[in-house]
Amino acid sequence: MVLNIVVDTNQFLSGFVYHGMTKIVFDLILDNKLKLYVSSALKEELSKKLDEFEIKKQAQNEVMFFIDSRGILIEPSVKVDVCRDPEDNFMLELAEEAQAEYLITRDKDLLELPQQEWKDTKIIRPEEFLPLLRSLQLL
Repeated sequence: MVLNIVVDTNQFLSGFVYHGMTKIVFDLILDNKLKLYVSSALKEELSKKLDEFEIKKQAQNEVMFFIDSRGILIEPSVKVDVCRDPEDNFMLELAEEAQAEYLITRDKDLLELPQQEWKDTKIIRPEEFLPLLRSLQLL
């Protein structure tokens, strides 16, 4: 079993830069147990955040290399306008186009969508996703 996922930009910072719990998710992507979907909008926002937080160039390069080498790049053709913060709609567009089972985030605007879902994608916090991975024997 391989799950299709989308990871919010802040979780890239958490996993790569601060070695938070999302690091486990990235390790599973390296092990081909999860498929990561990305878009140019996600890459652009992530690049801005890496600059904003003044992350060292080496760490920035590691994150972007990971995305380029392990992420499946797609450009959503769907347009969404449902999120309280319009700047988060691109994450829902990506999740929908990728037919992702999970969108991993701590973004309150995304988590407040009805039933924490968008179309067929479950919107989930990392601390809820990891036990799910254990129950599916992916961890």
